[in-house]
Amino acid sequence: MSEADVGRRGFLKIAFAGATALAVGSALGYFAREGEVSTLRSENEALKKKVEELSSSLGVEVPTETQKNLNVYNWTWYANLALVDQWAKENNVNLVYEFFEDLDTAITTVTTGAANYDIVVISDNEAQELWNEGYLQSIDLDKIPNFEYLPEGFKGLPYDPNNEFTVVYSYGTTGLGYNSDACPEGVSKWEDVFDVDNPDSIIRRYAGKVTMMRDSSETMGAAAIYLGYDIDTTDENELKNIADLLIAQKPYLYGYVQTEDYMDELPVAARYCISHAWNGDVAGIVYASDEYEVYIEKYYETVKYVVPEEGAIAWYDNFVIPKNAKNVDVAHEFINWFLQPEVSAIHTITIKYPYPAGIKYVPKEILEDPMIFTPEELWDKLHIGRALTPEEKAIRESYWNMVMTAT
Repeated sequence: MSEADVGRRGFLKIAFAGATALAVGSALGYFAREGEVSTLRSENEALKKKVEELSSSLGVEVPTETQKNLNVYNWTWYANLALVDQWAKENNVNLVYEFFEDLDTAITTVTTGAANYDIVVISDNEAQELWNEGYLQSIDLDKIPNFEYLPEGFKGLPYDPNNEFTVVYSYGTTGLGYNSDACPEGVSKWEDVFDVDNPDSIIRRYAGKVTMMRDSSETMGAAAIYLGYDIDTTDENELKNIADLLIAQKPYLYGYVQTEDYMDELPVAARYCISHAWNGDVAGIVYASDEYEVYIEKYYETVKYVVPEEGAIAWYDNFVIPKNAKNVDVAHEFINWFLQPEVSAIHTITIKYPYPAGIKYVPKEILEDPMIFTPEELWDKLHIGRALTPEEKAIRESYWNMVMTAT
């Protein structure tokens, strides 16, 4: 990155100096709506200081709160980590916050018990599958009073109608991102990246400049939509056609890449310029988002995102608590904190994924950006997955392995 770029980033960023500034969002006046939160916290801090001063004058040692533990497993680029660290510090929580790059890895971690996490962020139908198979425990909404701030459309969703085991974290679509300088004609449909028989197609003209996801459900789902199938099909004839399509596409791909790779590459388009991508990742590129700082203005406007004309997968990511979680009460505390409207808004403004509880605090320019908040007119062409049985998952996995091992 050039010195000029660093300078512009330095101009745009908003340093997070403490919990109060973070919570009320006074920076640049973007989303401050009320003063009650800052007032309450200031009063609490003042009271705490008075107690400490009085205790010191009397020679009395103020007992320290017993440290709590919390282990969180989440996607990369999916939270304001400065804010998360501040919460842990303020609440005397020893926080272990670890990341995964694809859903298959997260599910394997939960089902094998390879690590003990108290909170994992898992997508809709996969969360239902884990619940059905006994890998999750119930969530006690009585311990999450801030659940009330979730808009009604994000409660009681089909995969968990009673919110027994999930609380919505974020949501979005999976489509195509591209660099308009490197690919001036752009992309608009799955046909652009799957029609390998047409020598004038995008995938042929940009051979070696296109990437797909390593996530099996997303990539097989995209192929299924292109072929006119159910995204969760278990029909073996259809699965064979999906596998054949993906295998035929492979020679024209740069490869299957992770989030961090395409987020770094799309702005410069040196290795590739078109990526199968999540909406918020592309928005995070456009706004040059960072997990520790806030960038408000658009930075890479040549990077674009589209929901393909044939349709796309819509998803809901959720907080879940694994069956082997050890710090369940602290997990509930964290979820409740995250659902504070001003906190969720800060995460949205930072990461550029939508966190629904904070929608009223989000600035207009972000709220109206279709990369971040999916427009209502698109929902008719979106597909939401269903829970699969272990047997169905095994069938699909066998065809995915066929694609991965093909040369």
